Amino acid sequence: MPSPAAARVPELLAEVLGVLDVGVAVAGPDGRLVLVNRALPALLGLTGDGRLADPLGMTLPEIGAALVARDARAAAAALAWPPPERPQQFGLPDGRSVQAAWHRLGDDGDRVLVVRDVTLQARVRRRVREHNRALAEKVAEKTELVAALCHELRTPLTSTNTMLDLMADTPVAPEMAGLLDVVRRNAARIGDVVDELSTLNALEQGSVGLDLRPVDLPALLRGAVERWNARQAGGAPVTLAVQAPGDGPITADPAWLDALAERLLSVAVASSGDGPVRVAAAPGPDGWLVRVPLHEQLTSNRLFTATGGARTSTALMLARAVVTRHGGSLRMATGPDGGAIEMRLPREAPGDPRA
Repeated sequence: MPSPAAARVPELLAEVLGVLDVGVAVAGPDGRLVLVNRALPALLGLTGDGRLADPLGMTLPEIGAALVARDARAAAAALAWPPPERPQQFGLPDGRSVQAAWHRLGDDGDRVLVVRDVTLQARVRRRVREHNRALAEKVAEKTELVAALCHELRTPLTSTNTMLDLMADTPVAPEMAGLLDVVRRNAARIGDVVDELSTLNALEQGSVGLDLRPVDLPALLRGAVERWNARQAGGAPVTLAVQAPGDGPITADPAWLDALAERLLSVAVASSGDGPVRVAAAPGPDGWLVRVPLHEQLTSNRLFTATGGARTSTALMLARAVVTRHGGSLRMATGPDGGAIEMRLPREAPGDPRA
């Protein structure tokens, strides 16, 4: 004999369906509703019509005609018979958004309809789309602004350099010669910054391609350190410590990584004063972690401030753009050994976004 609880299953099922905030209806093979819970008419906006407040026994075409009369054609289309195969999302005249999905019940042609209120989700998705569109517009404006600024700076800079070249053959007083040297150095520095800004803009825009190939990262870093020490003979040495050899090369653009290493070394040496610079590299499960020491006052992920003549701001922004194009990350960090630039490079750089 069935237990008392088993005998109450139909009653319990009706109570459960009654407390759900999800609309549920069961339609027979002819499209006639044989079960409807209380939430369904409210979700479809039918409660204002006494005839539709309890649509049990009505056919779906009849309900669809009533919805058309209420200017809810999208809802009527979702409740067509035979029902659509995919979930349908539509708006109601009162501003709500609902989703209706049909599911088969057995092999007799019965179907169950589940209706959910997705107004909040629809609003969130709309706001995300609006935010992404506004963000894309800001990025495009920034790209255009940087390009325009680089162009505007190059024009007077070209004229300045031309005049300096002409004055090189003109005799000047000794005190003026020193001043002209200062002007030349500053003009060259401005030109370097303009070039780096233009390169940064192209990297962020994705218009610069990567020549991806196998790269022995420890060997590349070692070469950059050796070249730096050779150029800075007599200064504080830069050393490289590789914790382990790793398990093979990474896929990257060696020219960009070499330029990246040069910039990070220049920033590290400038921020260390006369102290030594110890670069550390260690392989991990997903790639490599490279730590370059940095003065703690500069370990901020906000816009970097320049120190001395190292052009730290543009150098670090350009380094971050290069690492990002390789699918990695670059951040400022602090630890027991002080501040550092932490660069993470994956084993496989993503493909060229222009392809």
